[in-house]
Amino acid sequence: MNEEKFRVYRCQECGNVGFDRVTDKGKDSHCSLCSAIISDRPGMIYVSSDKEARRHAGILATMAQTSTSKVSMGIGLRRRVLDIVESLVNMNRVKPITLEQVLTECVDAGIPRERAMHFLDILRDENLITHDSESVMSIT
Repeated sequence: MNEEKFRVYRCQECGNVGFDRVTDKGKDSHCSLCSAIISDRPGMIYVSSDKEARRHAGILATMAQTSTSKVSMGIGLRRRVLDIVESLVNMNRVKPITLEQVLTECVDAGIPRERAMHFLDILRDENLITHDSESVMSIT
């Protein structure tokens, strides 16, 4: 007979952190929020008591919040860089502006030059701006 365990998981569908009672690691369970199937995979946490499961779920939830806040901070910087580009283009009466103008404005706004360049590349990849080595123009 299999020993009862608790599977601590982070749902790959909705991000919910939870735990479920299982009798066998090979048996699937369901997310308590979205009902997606939770299967055993490398790194899955199994514990022997309800108390341990709650503790590990709390740790996993805290880790998930930390990574989410880092992502949203990046989204905020991306938005700020895009706003700077749009402002400069509008001030230049929708004519192309130089990359140096954008980078200078970003540095003045407290965004390091390397980070600004990184986000300009992302914005270009998302087709929100076009830029080459000399000019930048907003597409939006």
